[in-house]
Amino acid sequence: MRVNTVTSLAPGPYLPSSTVSTQWLADHLGADNLAIVKAANRVRLLSLRIDAMASTIVVYDESDSLCAAESARNLREAGFERVAVLTGGRQKWLSEQRPIDLDELAHRNGRSPLYSDYIEPRLA
Repeated sequence: MRVNTVTSLAPGPYLPSSTVSTQWLADHLGADNLAIVKAANRVRLLSLRIDAMASTIVVYDESDSLCAAESARNLREAGFERVAVLTGGRQKWLSEQRPIDLDELAHRNGRSPLYSDYIEPRLA
């Protein structure tokens, strides 16, 4: 898999609508400037180091997409233009037996695990 890089030079993948399917996400894994974000509160979302001008963001939650839709709205209000909700969320992704769990791909603590220098923080 290619390492995901975030640069202002290359826009992220084109979003066909405000929602994307699990197949769309699977087809675009590893694309430059694609950020996969687990639904969260506004403060956590805005603490992520994601380039608003270049990134395509896919927000997911466990299943019903209600939390993901709220998170996507918060990101759009903060200036992110290319934001979509993953239809069916993590539950659908797992039911399709995808090779990697979304939680392993999601941005957290300001960095994406797809970056080569990503280190999972440890709690003391």
